[in-house]
Amino acid sequence: MNGYLDFNGVKPVAMGCMRIVYAHPHDPDLLVKVIRPDVIEERWGKGRVWYKTSRRYRQYISYVREIHEFVAEHATHGNSPHFVQEIVGLVDTTAGLGLVTRAVRDRSGNYARSLDQLVKAGGFTPEVQRALDVVIAQLLDSTVIASDPHAGNLVFAYSEEHGDHFVIIDGLGNSNLIPFKDYFRFVNRRSKENRIRRLRRYIASIKP
Repeated sequence: MNGYLDFNGVKPVAMGCMRIVYAHPHDPDLLVKVIRPDVIEERWGKGRVWYKTSRRYRQYISYVREIHEFVAEHATHGNSPHFVQEIVGLVDTTAGLGLVTRAVRDRSGNYARSLDQLVKAGGFTPEVQRALDVVIAQLLDSTVIASDPHAGNLVFAYSEEHGDHFVIIDGLGNSNLIPFKDYFRFVNRRSKENRIRRLRRYIASIKP
């Protein structure tokens, strides 16, 4: 994407453990994700582990993984699954390189809340439970590689085509040095099953 976005003094719409999320200033249907500066310093700053600081992609390695996964799904199936957030492109910003994604919204038109937020607010209704079971089944049956499907990376969305459903907004792609999950589908599925069990244990531990 062309242009240069200025986020100085702009309030983000969300903040994760690695990224800050801003509304795109020129398109309400888009979001821009940038890497938190404290994370960059902690993981890739001076004096850090040499093999991290010497990598070419450095702090943007997560972008590379997600774009790789997005492209791989298009190459394999001709499109990306509806339960995976759409990547639109990259853009230069005052906060560094930004990953541009399609905004995911709920029935009211607001930004979709995460599973973590819903559970902690007492909103883990039977409808939400069913939608979670559906997306888990879809994820396990798909070729999508999800390295970190935790409760903060799943948001409860709505669309006319799919109704209420969950969308994975982060944590996609292969994080292993040797990409076994790319080569062997059973390895990918087993990895996802292990992470889903961890997700379910977490949900059980925080339910009011």
